[in-house]
Amino acid sequence: MINWDDARFFLALARRGSLRQAGLELGVDQATVGRRITLLEQQLGAKLFIRTPRHYRPSPLGEALLPQAEAMAQAALTMMRTASLGELEGELCIATTDTLAQGFVLPAFTLLRQRHPGIRLKLLTAVSVSDIPNQEADLAIRSVRPEQGDLVVKRLATIKMGLYASPDYLARRGTPRSGQALQEHDLLLFPRELVARHWLSLCGEPLHEPNVVLQSNAQLVLMAAARQGLGIALLSTFLAEEDPALVRLLPDQHDPIDIWMVLHPDVQKTGRMRALVAALEEVFQPLQQTQPSAPPLSNTQGLSGYAPHTGHFLRNEPC
Repeated sequence: MINWDDARFFLALARRGSLRQAGLELGVDQATVGRRITLLEQQLGAKLFIRTPRHYRPSPLGEALLPQAEAMAQAALTMMRTASLGELEGELCIATTDTLAQGFVLPAFTLLRQRHPGIRLKLLTAVSVSDIPNQEADLAIRSVRPEQGDLVVKRLATIKMGLYASPDYLARRGTPRSGQALQEHDLLLFPRELVARHWLSLCGEPLHEPNVVLQSNAQLVLMAAARQGLGIALLSTFLAEEDPALVRLLPDQHDPIDIWMVLHPDVQKTGRMRALVAALEEVFQPLQQTQPSAPPLSNTQGLSGYAPHTGHFLRNEPC
């Protein structure tokens, strides 16, 4: 019979596809992973993986055992979370973007640490898929609403994005005017495959074959490039307005972006998660007061204003 300790090694290798990556997930070296998988295969009398020089792929038996291993992982996680419902200490993992981390998550964590110093935070800021259903993060704050998975979701706020450039750039190239704003200017944008709509229109200004001189999937890089005088960038106003080296262009025009908070149903009732959610909502509250109220969501999970939804986060995030 496979126990949970065996199953977690099997599951990690099936998910990651390599001994090294599975070892990183489990916190052990790759030799340990290989040894545990070999022992498990000897116990079962059959191969669980098809090995290639670069990849481990589940065998037909491995594929058949994956659902049971996933169920064991879910059961183990539920037991751990149930045991810590009232705890106000321990680690929480948040997946977000660099700009949202800087503008909101870190201020919220400062409040949280003042109130509950036993809570620790792991912050993942890569712009990539964060799989909440598989517990790669406890909570995510993103500018894309999820589409798959049994999750709990709430819109935290709607933020504004505006156009910014440096005084040096404007002195050399002139200040854009509405209606003919951007056709003759150098633009700094997210790659088209990430946010295609920004290549068609920026803050209501239509674009036709825009002169994009720099692309980056990190908004802080675009902000630094605008500061260097490389062109005009679409930036979050909550960050760019604080930068004295940038000038807001067409200040009456902006692009609205919804910010979503998403968490796994199993973690929402823990004491430390409730404390984190309260701190996040407190930090986002000023934006909620200046924006139209969010549409009501049904409340079936126990947190006011939340509703179950489905979701993996996508890569096309402008914030």
